[in-house]
Amino acid sequence: MSSTMTRMNRWLVPAVGFVIGLLMAAAALGRNATPLQAFIAFAICAVYALGLRLLQSRSETASLLSGLPVDERWESINMKALAMAGAAIAVILVAAFLITEFGGGDWMPYAWLGATFAIFYLGGILWYRWRQ
Repeated sequence: MSSTMTRMNRWLVPAVGFVIGLLMAAAALGRNATPLQAFIAFAICAVYALGLRLLQSRSETASLLSGLPVDERWESINMKALAMAGAAIAVILVAAFLITEFGGGDWMPYAWLGATFAIFYLGGILWYRWRQ
């Protein structure tokens, strides 16, 4: 991998963190939050993203959370953790759907999220299978 690409990858997480922080601050201000509350919303995202960037070279976990696994072992750990998180999200979405349905609430947001998850999961399987 070229050094320019590596440099870009190392700064991708902080850049995304700053953008998300700005969006959260704007949303907070849109909900009539104080400027201090909006700054705190921004700072949480920005400090987390910068912290990951600063720890990438010292911590295998921070490197993994930044999307730059140190070696194949950490890449495997990342894949297993993502699979576990995906399974947990699927179960939680089904549980939230059922609880809301039986409680008489609006279950449609959970149905949309579940359908989106299923489409992307099955699409990913088909995509990666086709590429092999």
